This record gives sequence, structure tokens and C-alpha cells, in this order.
Amino acid sequence: MAAGGQVAPGTGYGGAAMQFQLGMPLREIEWIQAAGMSPMQIIVAATRNAAHVCNLERELGTLEPGKAADVLVVQGDPLRDLHELEHVGWVIHNGVVIRTEKQ
Repeated sequence: MAAGGQVAPGTGYGGAAMQFQLGMPLREIEWIQAAGMSPMQIIVAATRNAAHVCNLERELGTLEPGKAADVLVVQGDPLRDLHELEHVGWVIHNGVVIRTEKQ
């Protein structure tokens, strides 16, 4: 990042025989934070940067009119503690709540 590169966390799934972490890649996020990135930089990396490296930045990655929007509503403040991303209250996909705490 200091040299001008972009960080984009993800599972890097390598096929059916390979185990990978489902959901939010928190182990990878912890490593990135330990390397010096702030919580906001990590959230941007996992959203905007990830869409960019997948060549999908016109369709997703930021909350803007006309883009597909997946929103996690968490209980706490992930800018204070990224582990709050594990405490998902709601998942909103394209403006529709598809998961709530009670499910």
C-alpha cells in the first residue's frame, strides 16, 4: 500500500479440494490490520478495492445509485473493532432485507 498498490482481501478460493473461510475473512483482516492498515482502509479494501480488482467497480463496491448494494448492518462500530463485522444484525441485498438477527 505504501508503494501505491491496492490491497483487496478475499478468500482466494482454489477449488473444491481446498478449505477456505466462509463469510467475512476475519483472519486475513486481522493480518492486514497488524500490517498497519486502519479499519476504514480495510473496509474500503474489502469493498471498493475488491470490486476494482475484479473489474466490477461499475456494478458494485460502493454505495451509489444504480449499483448492486449489499449492506451488512452490525451491532457495534467496526471502525473501533473490526470483529464487530462478525455480529451481523441484518443483510440487505439490492435494497431488500435478506437476513435478520432472528433468522
